[in-house]
Amino acid sequence: MQELEPSPVDDDPPDIETGDYFPEPMSTAAGQPRSFGISRIGLKPHSWDYWLSAVQRYSTYPPTVFFALHAVNTSLIPLATRSLPSSDSFLLLTRPIYQSPSLEPVMVALPIVAHIVSGIALRSIRARRRAKKYGAERRSQRYQIKSWPVPSLQAKLGYAMIPLLGLHVGVNRIIPLEVDGGSSSVGLGYVAHGFARSPYFWNLFYILFVATSVWHLVGGLATWMGIRVTTIRTERGSISKTAGILGETREERDRRRRNKWLVHGIAGLTAAIWLAGALGIVGRAGSGSSWEVTGWDKLYSSVPVIGEWL
Repeated sequence: MQELEPSPVDDDPPDIETGDYFPEPMSTAAGQPRSFGISRIGLKPHSWDYWLSAVQRYSTYPPTVFFALHAVNTSLIPLATRSLPSSDSFLLLTRPIYQSPSLEPVMVALPIVAHIVSGIALRSIRARRRAKKYGAERRSQRYQIKSWPVPSLQAKLGYAMIPLLGLHVGVNRIIPLEVDGGSSSVGLGYVAHGFARSPYFWNLFYILFVATSVWHLVGGLATWMGIRVTTIRTERGSISKTAGILGETREERDRRRRNKWLVHGIAGLTAAIWLAGALGIVGRAGSGSSWEVTGWDKLYSSVPVIGEWL
């Protein structure tokens, strides 16, 4: 295989994390991506990139609503009431909205799965297309041409959220469902008891979980609004940003810096407020009454592998 210099024209497709990328349909000739559509009835066909990008974008809306409700229940209301029993009553009022058998899969489970799968599918499709374009057949050759681009900060935050979210859902939803048959006993008191059982673990966990989630959500919303900060990618072996640098004017550079401070500032402030209520109020509430503690200890101990540490 003859090694060729990379072409400066269209050799790096737009980031998969950018929601404003909806490519025009392309011809199937000469190795171009196929269109998937129903043009026979007069509708405009689109490529797989278009549909997967659309799924990745619109699947974020229901979970965003859920996380907003969750932030109010677990942070803002505890900060306002300074009382765990009073905050728990508000949590019970809103629980049917996002823990019902019909709404919870629609608002949380299915959109999150669709978001993850569509993102991975986009990366895979574009990596194979890039490798085919340069004739890379072996893994070492694909690595040399960087067929799999280095993930952006947005993608890294998203991948880091998967195990954190999995543990949170497992402890608060799956384990109670398996042990007690439901989540009726799970509330802010249950979370506070976890802090009392293992304060170092849960403080560290929720700091990582809240910070990662908030930065991913804020960075994604900013991208949908046309402000790219967390979706800018860096090349392998380079610490300099490769997007928005070449040929930019001083005004563009200043605007990019302002956007960076704006996005990171909003994310930092949001995470700080959320953690103030979650750790400052709920995390310091202590254990519940004796009959509650017995059931909660059983739930925490039932977590596979790490149950004895919780």
